Amino acid sequence: MEGDVKVCEYCKRSVACAHFALHEAHCLRFLVICPECGEPIPESKMEEHFENSHKEVERAKCRQNMQKHLLEVHETKECQMRQVKCKFCELAMDFSKQEIHEYHCGSRTELCPDCNQYILLRELASHKDACQGEQAQPSKGERMSAPVGKINCNSCNQMIPINKYAHHMVPITKSS
Repeated sequence: MEGDVKVCEYCKRSVACAHFALHEAHCLRFLVICPECGEPIPESKMEEHFENSHKEVERAKCRQNMQKHLLEVHETKECQMRQVKCKFCELAMDFSKQEIHEYHCGSRTELCPDCNQYILLRELASHKDACQGEQAQPSKGERMSAPVGKINCNSCNQMIPINKYAHHMVPITKSS
């Protein structure tokens, strides 16, 4: 059958059975297996392959030595000194500093446009999902007031809205 194929043990390619003997003889004569990576390499290109793939190089940023072919993966996924951006402010920094930076950066607050509350940046996305369904939306043309915090009055020991505290203190001060 013309559709039958075999896998060459030297180059790991699928070859039609009709051409397999000739192909295998060619591979046996011209290919060698790299002792470092086990890949079949043309004998004439072995020195170039070793130079491009297996030569030890030093990464300038972190001063680590590694084989050249591993450098790209190290630089993009493994190196603690690779550059990443903060998810809050997009500042570029070393990966090793990202967690601490994002903790502090995410502790900043931003005004939620839906409920007018100040929310931590790291909680803003989940807040917006919960906030939109729970908050009463103002009618068209109606303004929504900001939530008011409360403060403890030392004179009467009651919790007073911050925006009414100054007015609350006036009668107490006059009677003293």
